[in-house]
Order: sequence, then C-alpha cells, then structure tokens
Amino acid sequence: MADSQSTQTHTKFIWRFLALGMSSRRIIRIVATTEHEAREKSPAGCVMVFAGRLPVQEVRYVR
Repeated sequence: MADSQSTQTHTKFIWRFLALGMSSRRIIRIVATTEHEAREKSPAGCVMVFAGRLPVQEVRYVR
C-alpha cells in the first residue's frame, strides 16, 4: 500500500485577545489555526480574554 500524504491545508486565523497582566492591559493578535494553539503562543503570566477571530487574508501585490 502506497503512502499518501495529506494535501489538506489548515486555515489560519488572527486570534485577538485582551491580555490582562498584574498592572497592564493590552490587545494582542496571534496567528494560529485554533484558539488552543493561539493560547499556547500567548505571553506567560497574563489572563487571556477572547476578543475575536479573523481570517488571515492572502496578500497580493499588483504592479
């Protein structure tokens, strides 16, 4: 049986969070496939409040 490689692509999103630290707040954006992956990439020591999910748009340069 031949090996078949998956050609399925996973859609990336821009995940927006309100990051709450001990003395500061800021909105952060993380590019990831899932919310779980985005939270894993988030800064340590912050409480992350979900604020939104936006599709990553392909950039096309026109000459």
